[in-house]
Amino acid sequence: MDSLVAQTNMIVQTMVLATLLASMAFRRKRKYFAHGTSMLIAVVLNTLSFLLVMMPSLLNMEIVRAQPMHWFSLTTMAHAGLGAITIMLSAWLIAAWHLQPSNQECVKKRKFMRLTMVLWVVVFLLGFLLYTVLYTSLIP
Repeated sequence: MDSLVAQTNMIVQTMVLATLLASMAFRRKRKYFAHGTSMLIAVVLNTLSFLLVMMPSLLNMEIVRAQPMHWFSLTTMAHAGLGAITIMLSAWLIAAWHLQPSNQECVKKRKFMRLTMVLWVVVFLLGFLLYTVLYTSLIP
């Protein structure tokens, strides 16, 4: 993957994480519409980033095919697998929220929301590690 594309994607992912944190602040202030809308924005941005940048990058990584037990390959697959689960969970939660006339149904999914947020942070950190290894000299 081109370094500029990777850097842009890292910026987008950081913006997605910032949007998620802002969304949590909206929820704490009981601004549920702003919470749901900001979550929708984060999910759409993350899904586009996955489809346009991360999935093609994964499919072109030779090390994952050649050395599947290498720490980098295992980290990449953990990032991809947990990322896919996170995208599916977040899409399901957004769809469930937008299709309901009230917020009462969302309250019942609170455990899934917390799990999704934790996964999102873990996936971001794994992605940051991969980015650092591939595109910086911080980790040799």
